[in-house]
Amino acid sequence: MSLKFICNLFTPEESDVIVFGVPLGKNSKIALNSLRKISDFVEPFDIDKKRNLLENVKIADTGDLKLKKLDEITKKTREIVGKNKVPLILGGGHLLTFFALKAFENVKLIVFDAHCDLKDEYEDEIIKDLDFVKGIKFNPKINDATWLRRTCEFLEPKNIMLVGIRSCDEDEFDFMEKNGISYITPNQIKDNLQEAEEKLKEFTKDSRLYISVDIDAFDPSFAPAVHHPEPNGISFREFSRLINAIDGKIVGLDLTCLRPITDNKVTEFLAIRSVFEVEGKIQEKIGN
Repeated sequence: MSLKFICNLFTPEESDVIVFGVPLGKNSKIALNSLRKISDFVEPFDIDKKRNLLENVKIADTGDLKLKKLDEITKKTREIVGKNKVPLILGGGHLLTFFALKAFENVKLIVFDAHCDLKDEYEDEIIKDLDFVKGIKFNPKINDATWLRRTCEFLEPKNIMLVGIRSCDEDEFDFMEKNGISYITPNQIKDNLQEAEEKLKEFTKDSRLYISVDIDAFDPSFAPAVHHPEPNGISFREFSRLINAIDGKIVGLDLTCLRPITDNKVTEFLAIRSVFEVEGKIQEKIGN
């Protein structure tokens, strides 16, 4: 019997949120299985909010795509969006976000990530492993390090906000500044969390939102199971405060770039609890 996300209690027809996995990367199947397994062990009840974050959210898991070409990510996402449901995409490399976003119109993008992913062209062995799919040739222009640069070719940069970024080169920074991409660094969050919340609230107000969570946005002391463990990341408390500052309607969500560690599942627990936090915001807008 294949693993399913949080027990898979509902059918796709009766669900609000449809989960599917994208086996993008050499170890992505292991990562997807680990996330699904741990999802059964994380309590969705929030003791501070005094409510179950998933109480009014029906979720169905339709399994993993059998990738033969990357456009299948767009096709599956568009199918879900066309049924007025919210896709929750588990990955896999961050390149999946580029293809998922093609299924949406009139959205703003919030990316929790340590990296800008705004290089124009790039390749190295880690990136090649992250984007590996048997039978699909690696593209130096469209990959995990360049996906957001390519996204800016069809989504206006002013509708993108990066949260938790702390690693980029000069070219990426110049591109971000010149094109009006909003960003909040971990130091800005730690120095004035309320100001960061207000910035996120203003950016999201009355908007349709796609949220992408690269697990390396978190500090590696909290999330060690990542490919690029950049120091000085955000905490779960900060993530939760920022998510709950959102003032728009979440129409899509993905979780990417887990690199499982044998006998250490702390990153998976954090990842699943983070998904629950976002799902708790989704339920506020269901039907609106």
